[in-house]
Amino acid sequence: MNNFLAVSVLLAIAVALCDGQCHMSLPDGETPTLGCHWNGDFINVMSHLTKNCETCYCNEGGALSCCVNGVHVVHVPEDCKIVKAEDGCGDRAVKVENENEDCTHDIAAISRRDVE
Repeated sequence: MNNFLAVSVLLAIAVALCDGQCHMSLPDGETPTLGCHWNGDFINVMSHLTKNCETCYCNEGGALSCCVNGVHVVHVPEDCKIVKAEDGCGDRAVKVENENEDCTHDIAAISRRDVE
């Protein structure tokens, strides 16, 4: 029984290792993309970089996808107030009595991209 268990575990590990490998086939003469260039920086494939309140991802094919981080809070209830986010990217709605506690009700916010 112990041998059966050991063989089952080894087989499961081998299947997981084989399944986790990635392969890319390209037509003759083409080279695989190793990363993406963004605002003077290089991002490795399947990685991301955050800079100036924007996060960009480089996918396996070398395509770049970017998102603006943070929101501008435009309305909070009376028991809350608006403060700058710690990362400097937008605002946060916090309780007036305790700035360490986020407000989670009746808040209106817009994307930073809509403001810029």
